[in-house]
Amino acid sequence: MVEGVPKASTRAERFAIRLPVRYREPHSSGWFEGETENISGSGVLFRTESLLSPKTTVEMRLALPVALKDEAPCEIVCKGIIVRLEQSDIRGMQPALAVAIQDYRFARARQLN
Repeated sequence: MVEGVPKASTRAERFAIRLPVRYREPHSSGWFEGETENISGSGVLFRTESLLSPKTTVEMRLALPVALKDEAPCEIVCKGIIVRLEQSDIRGMQPALAVAIQDYRFARARQLN
């Protein structure tokens, strides 16, 4: 570190955002559900009862709230890889999956598959 210059952070800034999330292994027929705890430019942490193992590739859909009346709902459609499983020390709190996002796009309801 150069004197007086702060060290660059290697972690993306995280935002505590609660959104419904659906996820699955690619091409699986069934979706699992959870709720995001925080989101950054590089990943998402969400709580769920249905766990997958680290290094598993996943597809995710994060439902965004509708901002304008008569606007079609929008989702963020992502692909990523599970990088971490977090167990909670708080009784009754679901465990969490941390997913590194590899690709994403925004999709309106009429574009969703």
